[in-house]
Amino acid sequence: MRLFKLFLFGIFLAAFWSCGDLGDPYVEEVEGECPDGQVKDCTGVCGGLAVEDCTGECGGTNQDCLSYSTQIQPIFSANCTGCHGGLGGLVLTSYTNLMAGGNSGAVVLPNNGSGSLIIQKLRGEDIPAMPYNDSYPLESSLIDSVETWINEGAQNN
Repeated sequence: MRLFKLFLFGIFLAAFWSCGDLGDPYVEEVEGECPDGQVKDCTGVCGGLAVEDCTGECGGTNQDCLSYSTQIQPIFSANCTGCHGGLGGLVLTSYTNLMAGGNSGAVVLPNNGSGSLIIQKLRGEDIPAMPYNDSYPLESSLIDSVETWINEGAQNN
């Protein structure tokens, strides 16, 4: 009988200890928060990869976004690369160079057009205004396009 009681006590202990979190690698969400510093994607999945496109659509295709290669780079090529074409500082000949910034640091803050130095320079809000020649200021529609592209996330598309 004593052996039977020890057996039952052992089962009780095993059941009791298995319910505790003693280093179990699986951790559930607590009160809507994600575990281990993960964040929720736009679908609400912890650690998920779905993101909003430039129109705010979760998992969208970005097909309605401004295109860097066909709409934004041509603005820089026509108006900026005469001075910012490779002599150091800010180089505006490619997306990679643009996003690398220049001597003043980053010039594009994705999703923050008005806070981006390049927009402040193009609008004359930061001196010297750009472009620094006879073409200042650029047509407002061109500046608006660059700012919209930045507000859409400054994508390399």
